[in-house]
Amino acid sequence: MTDPRFRSDAGARAVHDEYARLIAQYLPEVERTVVDGTHVLSAGPADAPPVILLHGSGGTSLNWTAEIPRLAASRRVHAIDLPGEPGGTVVPRLPLDPGAHAAWLAGVTEALAAQRATVIGESLGGWVALDYASAHPSRVSALGLLVPGGLGPRRIAPLFVAGLLSLLGEPGRRRAMSYFTGWHPSGEPGLESDLAAFSGLTFRNFAPRTDGLPEFDDAVLAAISAPVTATFGARDRMLDGPRAAARARTVFGDDAVTLEADGAHLLPDRLTRVLAAAEAD
Repeated sequence: MTDPRFRSDAGARAVHDEYARLIAQYLPEVERTVVDGTHVLSAGPADAPPVILLHGSGGTSLNWTAEIPRLAASRRVHAIDLPGEPGGTVVPRLPLDPGAHAAWLAGVTEALAAQRATVIGESLGGWVALDYASAHPSRVSALGLLVPGGLGPRRIAPLFVAGLLSLLGEPGRRRAMSYFTGWHPSGEPGLESDLAAFSGLTFRNFAPRTDGLPEFDDAVLAAISAPVTATFGARDRMLDGPRAAARARTVFGDDAVTLEADGAHLLPDRLTRVLAAAEAD
């Protein structure tokens, strides 16, 4: 097998082919570039203030399909596929050591002429954003965090429930995804339905990382100088949202943090939160 991220070569081709098809269908105006093995979707005026978007584990830059066109009206947007995830980036999966992802992202943003940017990350992408903002504080003009790792523990028991559900074939895998993330696609034709189908295709063929995201030390987080907006879900089954929100308040202040009472791992009204984070600089 040529790509260790996937369970088979045929599965890798199926995921990559569908990824390309969905980009062409839903984001026809974006520019696709590869920077030293890192795949990037870019849009918006070249001289506009840059925004970096970092998706979560098992995701791709398609996760930001709703946000990219709105941000690109006034910003230069770069949605970056993380190393070791199922998107177009071929950089090997990096260790979850503080500074490893920061060094990789510094090289990418340098090549994109986005040395100082608003950085917005979700879940694993939020962890990477924290790593980058703490290692290179002068490069981050504002930091938007959506259910980020690195500020609190992950939940263990739901992993076993989702694992059992996934043994029940395709219907079980769909139930596991909804249980774990809180995402309940409507089933109506269109973007949401296509993204749900792509997520199912991905997790049938992709081997996700299973190591937990380490929590950052207070001293590391204290290096972050950019204004922060952080949102957590009280009903998040992947991360302990209430504990992470409490920690974030001690580090970034009460005004920077929101705990959504009905929020799961995939937050409602994410577009509004992303747009607000982009305006925080």
